[in-house]
Amino acid sequence: MTTAGTMLARIEGWAARQPDAPALHDRRADGSWEVTTYAGWWRELRRIGKGLIALGVAPGDCVAIVGANRADWLLSQHGINAAQAIPAPLYATLLAEQMAYIIDNAQAKVAICDDREQLAKMLRIADERLAPLEHVVTMDELGVDDPRVLSLAALKIRGDAIDDATLDARLDAVSMEDVALLIYTSGTTGVPKGAMFTHAGIEAIGKATAAVFPFLVSRDTTFVSYLPLCHAAEQGLTNFAGLMTGGAVYFCRDIAQIKDHLAAVRPTVFLAVPRVWEKFEAALRGRMAEAKGAKGELAKWALATELAWFRRESAEGGARRSVRRTIANRLVISKIKHALGLDRLQLALSGAAPISTSTLEFFASLGIVIHEGYGMTETTAFASVQPYGRVKFGTIGTALPGVEVKIAADGEILLRGPNMVKGYYRLPDKSAELYDADGWMQTGDLGALDADGYVTITGRKKDLIITAGGKNVAPAELEGYLQAIDGVGQAVVVGDRQPYLAALLVLDPEALPALEAAAGVAGLGGVAAASRDPRVRAFLDEAIERECNSKVARYQTIKRFDVLDDVLSVDGGELTPTLKVKRDVIAKKYAGRIAALYAGGELSARS
Repeated sequence: MTTAGTMLARIEGWAARQPDAPALHDRRADGSWEVTTYAGWWRELRRIGKGLIALGVAPGDCVAIVGANRADWLLSQHGINAAQAIPAPLYATLLAEQMAYIIDNAQAKVAICDDREQLAKMLRIADERLAPLEHVVTMDELGVDDPRVLSLAALKIRGDAIDDATLDARLDAVSMEDVALLIYTSGTTGVPKGAMFTHAGIEAIGKATAAVFPFLVSRDTTFVSYLPLCHAAEQGLTNFAGLMTGGAVYFCRDIAQIKDHLAAVRPTVFLAVPRVWEKFEAALRGRMAEAKGAKGELAKWALATELAWFRRESAEGGARRSVRRTIANRLVISKIKHALGLDRLQLALSGAAPISTSTLEFFASLGIVIHEGYGMTETTAFASVQPYGRVKFGTIGTALPGVEVKIAADGEILLRGPNMVKGYYRLPDKSAELYDADGWMQTGDLGALDADGYVTITGRKKDLIITAGGKNVAPAELEGYLQAIDGVGQAVVVGDRQPYLAALLVLDPEALPALEAAAGVAGLGGVAAASRDPRVRAFLDEAIERECNSKVARYQTIKRFDVLDDVLSVDGGELTPTLKVKRDVIAKKYAGRIAALYAGGELSARS
């Protein structure tokens, strides 16, 4: 019997209660959807589990998995669990050498991948004996003549020869304290570490999410899965919370196609990292900047009206309707939400990195209230979230049910609860560093706790900039202000051991129309040209003073800035796969540009 409380038990339960309900959706080339029902989900993961047993996977073994978001990814993950083994996911963007480190740490003899590119990496790892890899399973039939390689379909056929009782015995032997999943930290600094998620920790997150947002427990709940499934946030939504709902998951294999998928799916729940919300905002502001005359004025009035009523609701509590608000929604806001594919949205979420208040207010003006949450890989994805209907912008909400939070004497946020991971796989020394003597997880984040239990993050202990004058500065706050400037997509504040702070700014291609409108220029011709335009630099100079420097202490002000001529990207190495900035990479890559900010010249902002 499947151990109660595990993800497998939830799939089995839904398969029994609603066997024909659609669960997983893969988009075909023609735009239609290939559907896996809950009964099909349970049947196929069992076949994969038995296939892995046939390959020699033993209880407690790790199995690597890599690929784009798709039904076979999830089926494979749960099939690995069904064999009483541990999935060890990999980012598809990793190089073969980086994958080899993780596979070797996991001691995985079997890997599951999706295409020829990933297969080539796996075979290289095996050929060069960089890890103990023996078998590679491909989600698609790739026609490769290699005894080490077999397709997922062939694996299932092997599994069909294994007795069901053999698999059931493994399902019955699972303990809730067993490791259910390894999530490797994305490595903004140092080497990746495999955080050990337990069945109990995953169950705690699922139950807490359902308690905070009970309306999600419905067959009508619909998700789009597009962030990497090897990342804690996507696992937290698609699996840990998603399996509480009995709803449907639609997979998007390429994040660049997310707008098309939103329009096609019209989800009821949508989680995005701040960079995705910011990209949507930039595109919308760009289009609004192009709207002239009465149409443009109507849009401004509608958004201002909705934001004003949202603020009143937040201050007084309860929903507020008015004739003006109804008209604004009917004429403008509902049309924008429909165009985004967010007109059915019941819950909007942001996590994985700080999001600026200006972005939150922009979406609130569209009737989309983003609930910012907080968590780490080490908290099994989530630890706090804005309570439904009681949002406080600028905070990360309150602790999830079952999670304790306190602020240490040095300002560090400490957490304790059933969702805290067991440690890092095969790294006992690093595991010991996670917790203090009383069992509190040391997050590395600095913050504050208000009288209502809302937590505010003020920075990272390791990201703190210490100026030559001995002032400690958390760059996240300043970067949020800078990214609120029209046209600015990304900002990185520098100044460690320097006499003042400076910033590298990156313009957003989709926000160029808004930048042109705000700066009173036209025909910028792209990010590279705009970054060198003296009129743009003059506008940014004034905007930094207005949007950032006027809001902070003098020692926190940005004295000089430079504008990069290209965007920061995952391919360029400056961002993690979940679009967080790699500060050490940027410091090395743009060392010359940063040095120039402290050597005089023509880059000065106001002092």
